[in-house]
Amino acid sequence: MNNEYFTIQQASEGIWGAISVPGSGSLGNAAIIDLGDLTVVVDTTNLPNSAALLRHTAEQLTNKPVKYVVNTHFHGDHVNGNQEFMSSELISTVWTRDLLADMGEVNIDVMQQNIRKLITSLQHERSQHRDPHMLTEIDYDLSVQHALYDTIPSLRRVVPAITFDDKLVIRGTKRTIEVLSYGGGHSLSDAVVYVPEERTLIAGDLVSTKTIPVIPYGNPYAWIRILKRMQQDLKIDTVVPGHGDVSNTDRITDVIRFLEKTITYVSGAVKSGQSESYWLEQGVLKGYEDWHLPQYFRWNFRWLFNSMLVQNNR
Repeated sequence: MNNEYFTIQQASEGIWGAISVPGSGSLGNAAIIDLGDLTVVVDTTNLPNSAALLRHTAEQLTNKPVKYVVNTHFHGDHVNGNQEFMSSELISTVWTRDLLADMGEVNIDVMQQNIRKLITSLQHERSQHRDPHMLTEIDYDLSVQHALYDTIPSLRRVVPAITFDDKLVIRGTKRTIEVLSYGGGHSLSDAVVYVPEERTLIAGDLVSTKTIPVIPYGNPYAWIRILKRMQQDLKIDTVVPGHGDVSNTDRITDVIRFLEKTITYVSGAVKSGQSESYWLEQGVLKGYEDWHLPQYFRWNFRWLFNSMLVQNNR
């Protein structure tokens, strides 16, 4: 059942996480849910190739075609595989649907140009480091970007047709899913899928396991509020995160702490009067050096630092 793109981890009865193999190109996790009489897939990974395997795996595990696909947010590593689910009905928040629709058709030249820039930036970043963990993670990232670059000519934008604002419920013969949105935290609009019978949350990128959360263009303050509200409102035993292994509710607390510590750290950096480059040289926030995607802490820092500078100068 496992393959080059993802490993299947049973989250709970009738629910599986398709957990991305580092460096494989699939990048984002997905989930498969057997509602009894119908099958739901949550997110479609970064590549059409990995998405085709995801669909095949879902059909094998549940013995049914995939009826619904939920996109938790609009980022490519969670929606690029949508084109492999053309016979399914796609669901997202209204805003996620609009964001995807506004992007229009895939512009091959522009997208490849952007990936080339990112690859150059990652190669430069790699030349600055000696830490083995950082080098391994950057190599994984480079491998993912090369895989996406090669795929771009075959990418097609597929936009969900079913939308909701706050809550959409689908009842199966064995279990129910509640597709919920509390607004945007990681992205401009985030959704999660909650299975009350199994006390299981498929969290998209609002939650990750031992992986640096990506903050730019999101809202870390709203993100913290959303996570705390989920802790309060939902009875959760198991979490399928957007990145990293299937785990428990401790991972929600981990992300809250990371975001709070990052805000405090960057706020102190802004007040210090020292330059952005001075702080970037300090490396990854202490205590998080061994997490996956450490190279993205710089991106987080730079974006938050400049956002806070702009706010302070108003």
